Amino acid sequence: MRRFPCLFLSSLLALALWCNAAGAAEVRVFRPMEEGLSAMHIRALAMAEGFAQAVAEASQAMLPAKLDEARAEYFKEYLTGRAEPYVMGYKVLSTEASKAGLILSLDVTVNKSTLREGLRGLGLMADGPTSASVVLPGDLDEATRAQVEHLEVLSGLRAEDSALPRFTLERAREKDVYRARLETADREWMAVGKDIPALWLDLWARYFVRENAAEARSESHTLAVTGWFSPDAALEFDRVLRGWDSSVQDVRLVEMDMQPTGVGATWVFRLLSADRLAVQLQGFLPQRGLSYKLEERAAN
Repeated sequence: MRRFPCLFLSSLLALALWCNAAGAAEVRVFRPMEEGLSAMHIRALAMAEGFAQAVAEASQAMLPAKLDEARAEYFKEYLTGRAEPYVMGYKVLSTEASKAGLILSLDVTVNKSTLREGLRGLGLMADGPTSASVVLPGDLDEATRAQVEHLEVLSGLRAEDSALPRFTLERAREKDVYRARLETADREWMAVGKDIPALWLDLWARYFVRENAAEARSESHTLAVTGWFSPDAALEFDRVLRGWDSSVQDVRLVEMDMQPTGVGATWVFRLLSADRLAVQLQGFLPQRGLSYKLEERAAN
């Protein structure tokens, strides 16, 4: 029996992983003409909207559950102007300019790995609503207060007085500058700045990423599959498994065995939906003459 270690596999899978880290989407957006804005400015706004739409569509396959209408709307609102970090590349397919506005068609390649981390930071990967309290300045204007309320919905917070974690926003001495603080039972984070959504994401991302890491340690599973005729077939399944974003995440191929009966391989991942994964495995593996074993991984 020949066993391939993780170091060898990391080199063998480099190209495959890069392909799986990217997802392409074609989007078409319309941006109406606005008085006082140049054609170049209108095009930039349409481009930002196209990126946001592509990233939002790519997110759908990664999320553990479909977002409700309000949360999906606020997610798209949040992404507009902030989606570029998740874009690996794009191609303009067509542009149609008229007096009414600009229609822009794009082919956008999304960095799924970076996007997954962004979704975690926004709280979109959480299994359910997070009980929390949000404390705002009494003199906060209506528009800014509404902006924070949208962020609460986006991050899946359920407001409860005196609940932890607690997000507190205060005015700093400098004009238009805010001081934000996020408290949990054992931690406290602080940030200062003018952009409230940026402050919100900075602090809540630290909380959600920390919580996600704890869940990942407790929900880690191994999947061992045997019966392939060649390593290439196992690598093809690796690509398929990584595409099941709503069932599993943080997928790693940790071992491949060359056995007399065929090729075997083992993966480690975080399990999001056992029922969904069971259906996917049953629909893919047995019909190819493959056997598998799914087990919960012991916590480190």
